[in-house]
Amino acid sequence: MGRCALIFFICAGTAAGQSFSGHSPNYLFFCDQAARNEGVVPPVALVQCGRPEYTGEARIAHLAGIVTMSLTIDDEGMPSEIHVLNPLGLGLDESAVNCMRQSRYSPAQKDGKPVPLKMDVSLAFEEHWDSDWHLGAAVFQTSDGTLRPFVVKTKFPGATGDRRSLKVCVHLTVGKDGSPRDLQVASPQDTRLDREAIAIIGTWRFRPGIQNRQPVDVPAVLTLVHGPTARAIASSRRAK
Repeated sequence: MGRCALIFFICAGTAAGQSFSGHSPNYLFFCDQAARNEGVVPPVALVQCGRPEYTGEARIAHLAGIVTMSLTIDDEGMPSEIHVLNPLGLGLDESAVNCMRQSRYSPAQKDGKPVPLKMDVSLAFEEHWDSDWHLGAAVFQTSDGTLRPFVVKTKFPGATGDRRSLKVCVHLTVGKDGSPRDLQVASPQDTRLDREAIAIIGTWRFRPGIQNRQPVDVPAVLTLVHGPTARAIASSRRAK
């Protein structure tokens, strides 16, 4: 059995590779062992969590991508010490963690005895939109006690058939009025696509960040992705 097959087998379950219609997102589980100890039989998923919540804000923002978590499967098969390694934002990280807390495994074994084992597990979120663009990650740089901005309105251009894959990282400030300003591409790559990404985010509107019950300016980093959504990314990664 090859390594890619082993990764898929470890994560096999009712949720793996399964698609749901309607407003439920499509999502995939795939995982890898963080520690490959000699003589350790890896854990096997017995119960995968139900449908993870795809937040309304994430849907508005066309957010799609992969949340990667590190966790420990203890000697009773319970996931613990769950930490997000590759965040998406807009509530999907919390949704992924809550989902994994519901999963149950047969514990790893060494010399016939159950042992804890640290693993990396990824959960891919996707939806289908008629656009070449989607949001790949959202980070708001808030201070303690500040509520982050909330995405309330977006606009994306229709699909053009341009199959180029590119990530555009945009630094901006969400103002007290909920409008984005001071937009700047962090690492320019393609002049046309960089300008298009700036134009897209420039139309967005937010519920502003709040501190001491007053709206405040909040720096943010939004990563727009031109190209395939999470299912294509996950399928490619799993096939390695």
